[in-house]
Amino acid sequence: MRKYSIFPLIIASLAMTIMLSSCSSVSKVIGGRHKFDHAQNFEGMQRYNFKVPPAQLENNPDFRFIRNAGVILAIENAMAAKQIRKERYGEPDFWLNYFFTGEQGITVGQLNQLYTYNLGLAWDDKYGTGKGIANTDYRFSSRTLIIDLVSREGNRLIWRGSAPTNITHEQSHSQNRESLDSAIEVIMAPVPPENIFKTLKDAVPL
Repeated sequence: MRKYSIFPLIIASLAMTIMLSSCSSVSKVIGGRHKFDHAQNFEGMQRYNFKVPPAQLENNPDFRFIRNAGVILAIENAMAAKQIRKERYGEPDFWLNYFFTGEQGITVGQLNQLYTYNLGLAWDDKYGTGKGIANTDYRFSSRTLIIDLVSREGNRLIWRGSAPTNITHEQSHSQNRESLDSAIEVIMAPVPPENIFKTLKDAVPL
């Protein structure tokens, strides 16, 4: 009777297990929150740039971590896919901020205070009261990516999107980048939002 070695079968099984685990190590992001100022006219807003972050963020390890993970390039790619271009030289139509909560999380009040935001009177109720007063108790969970659109003048928060991520220090750069791209896809899906200006324009024929 011919004897067969099971060693090649063991090697093949191990290789398949490694391949499957590497493919499933980064799960697709599900969910996301999107809030905006309903009195803001988003039509014609086709140029953006990143706002200079507050000085204290330069020493924030979570902020440096998400920046080193490639958040700026990932956002630029997502915006380019929507044909919203980065204005490198002139005045943009709006500014863009980003924040990563790391393991600690952050409340809306802490985040708004960090960026010294002003809120419009028609700010969405879930993050605010609709009267320009933020719901400061709402807390973003750990490892959440937050992207804010800010008016060109007055540092007024006009749109905020957030989504959980699978980004950790233990993952490789490529795994974190995949998680980052997935989160940004969810966050930026409804940009630009349809708001009251479109409703009014459709209701009143020109």
